[in-house]
Amino acid sequence: MSTAALRRFLPALRKVEGELRVPLPVRVRILHELEYDLEELRDRLAAEGLTPEEAETRALEALVPDPFAIRELGRLHTPLYGRLTRGVADHRLRLAERSALALTAAFVLLVETLALLRADLLADPSPFLWPVLGLGALLGATILGTGFELWVKGDHRVPERRLDAVVTLSMVLPVVAVGGAFIDFCRLAATLELTPDRALVLLPAWLVRDGALLAVALLFATAGAWTWFVLTRWLATVREAHREALGLDDRFPETRRVRHG
Repeated sequence: MSTAALRRFLPALRKVEGELRVPLPVRVRILHELEYDLEELRDRLAAEGLTPEEAETRALEALVPDPFAIRELGRLHTPLYGRLTRGVADHRLRLAERSALALTAAFVLLVETLALLRADLLADPSPFLWPVLGLGALLGATILGTGFELWVKGDHRVPERRLDAVVTLSMVLPVVAVGGAFIDFCRLAATLELTPDRALVLLPAWLVRDGALLAVALLFATAGAWTWFVLTRWLATVREAHREALGLDDRFPETRRVRHG
């Protein structure tokens, strides 16, 4: 049976949360487990004859971790990356991470180029294919960097500008490709006006060249838009769970659904 119960331990939970230094999903899990344990102990003490106020006080004294225990929780739940880089100075770590991000972008660009070479699409490429590849590499590096922050470093304070960059690049890519295809078409039309006898040669080449340009841009744009959607939904879910754990849900500011078996 599910009933709505007053969340009498919210002040203690909020105080503990303010001192926890762990990834957001782990923080939410710790808060839920602590609240459940507090409620269980309070109910058991009340069943033994203590007044509700005494039961709550005893439960808080017995289960709310002190600062030392909170620090230990933070140490135990620090992501592996944080433990491995604990002794590295912050400025050195930031430099290493940015260098790794730049190398990642270069690697993505290299993979893109090799894939197009194997498909024989770089024999006669549109000049606009190179900016599309560069933007695609930047998009890939931004996505990987965001994933690194979230799931390797365990840092969920992802700035909105990072997610905005993903969706912006995803929108810019097809615009660049369509604009490039249009300019290529105008150049083709000007050439055919002077040498119409070459139409059977130039027109198929233009179709292949700019078809590849549009296909590559749409592939990157679709992947970027899908990734942006997944990232934003995942972050929204985690942050909503965090707000609910702290009783900051506007719908139920001081209550929650408690399931009793």
